[in-house]
Amino acid sequence: MMDIILNTGSTVYQGAIIKGGNKFTDGYTREASYCEINPEDFVALGKPWFVRVSNKFGDSVVVRAKKSSTQQKGEIWIVRGVWANIIVTPETESTGSPRYKNLPVKIEKCEGPVLDPVTLMQQAYFNGNKEKTWKQA
Repeated sequence: MMDIILNTGSTVYQGAIIKGGNKFTDGYTREASYCEINPEDFVALGKPWFVRVSNKFGDSVVVRAKKSSTQQKGEIWIVRGVWANIIVTPETESTGSPRYKNLPVKIEKCEGPVLDPVTLMQQAYFNGNKEKTWKQA
């Protein structure tokens, strides 16, 4: 397990998917469920296919690992979306917005799988209850 800094942000493709109302598609899952990792950190983690990222509250999410030379050593980047929102902490530091940047987290190699957005939300917010969803009135 490695201590690391999480930053989140959007991609053009992810934005286009959201604007089109397609958050529950395989395309959205592919675009928003990965973690960019510096090459040195990627090797130190054992060249993972998947990683588990967790915050200080014990919340964690599994995402695909992606080696990226655009990331600084000691930092990771996850697309801002369902997967990142699981580990972004509720602390706002008086800004009224969650901490999407410069968030201390832990990262470790794991076996996967990456959950689809519906299953991820059901497990995170409804204790796995497949009958209850946020879409219900």
